[in-house]
Amino acid sequence: MRITYVLPPNSDTPIGGYKIVYQYANELVNRGHSVNIVFLKNVFPSIKWYSIQYIKNVINKILRRTPKYEQQINWFSIDRRISLYFDVERIKDFPDADAIIATAAPTTYIKNFPLNKGEHFYFIQNYETWWFSGDEKKLLNTFQIPNMTNIVISHELAEKVNNVTTNGTKYLPNFYDPNEFYLQQPLNNRKNIVALLNHTQLTKRTKLGIEILKEVKKEVPDLKVELFGVPDEPQNLPKYFHFTKMATPSQLRNNIFGRAKIYLLPSVLEGWVLTGMEAMASGAAVVASEIGGIVDYANISNSILIKPDHKREFISAIVALLQSDQRQQKIAQKGQKDVQKYRIENSVDILEDILKGK
Repeated sequence: MRITYVLPPNSDTPIGGYKIVYQYANELVNRGHSVNIVFLKNVFPSIKWYSIQYIKNVINKILRRTPKYEQQINWFSIDRRISLYFDVERIKDFPDADAIIATAAPTTYIKNFPLNKGEHFYFIQNYETWWFSGDEKKLLNTFQIPNMTNIVISHELAEKVNNVTTNGTKYLPNFYDPNEFYLQQPLNNRKNIVALLNHTQLTKRTKLGIEILKEVKKEVPDLKVELFGVPDEPQNLPKYFHFTKMATPSQLRNNIFGRAKIYLLPSVLEGWVLTGMEAMASGAAVVASEIGGIVDYANISNSILIKPDHKREFISAIVALLQSDQRQQKIAQKGQKDVQKYRIENSVDILEDILKGK
């Protein structure tokens, strides 16, 4: 089967949604499929060859103004059998395929493509109102496109999509890579370390996470925090915070999740939290907001779930877990066990059936 994934512009920086697409692509070519990954030139492209933006793009290419990072992917190992297309705008520049998959709200403009570019699918990974400056109506319109099969990664997203369309949804749960994340460090004898993601997206609530951990420090004096992420280190962090920029999987497994007793996830909106599964697989107990995208794999036996705006409950839960090694290890063991079923092989089995119309 010939399959094309359509992504927003490439920036050659780690992004969870891009990583999932790359992992699917690698597994699909291993199964004998032909896979293309197309990166758009613009977030909201025009399909007209004579658009002003298209003319600007041509001039920039002639003058070699395109940054090198837009034409390469260094942070993830993509199978060489996968065909990569960078800075694409015109329909004629898309390869022919049997299935073409939009991967973000702006990429649903593939609805205008003829069927020789592939049957239309929409891989919905989050409730992405940020593409439209918070205009929810515009996002909801992308769920209602005729002849577009909606694929969702969580039950909460399925509910939100089904509330506004009769198109229906196909459920495709995410996964983690057991070759990258596994129990390298034993659960016992871990120090009072909590891991936290540093992210500029406000729904991730890094600021709240830092505030929570500052309060935890007052009750757990030997607390250390492992902060990691793509953005630069936040200013004025206390000395007990250690920051790793663009951590590799081995750094996350060995130095961050693998050393932490707890991974704190205070997000208020998620499609599916990949880092939560990766932390579980590495032996950290997850303390998270009780929201969709987390509860698909996190429950009261393998994690601690808190109502999103209950800051004091987050603090109390973390303190209690750090002060009880027995309870912390019990939750971490259950999480490490439960996450094993989320393997790419299972997800690709489901994906193949979806693309075949089953």
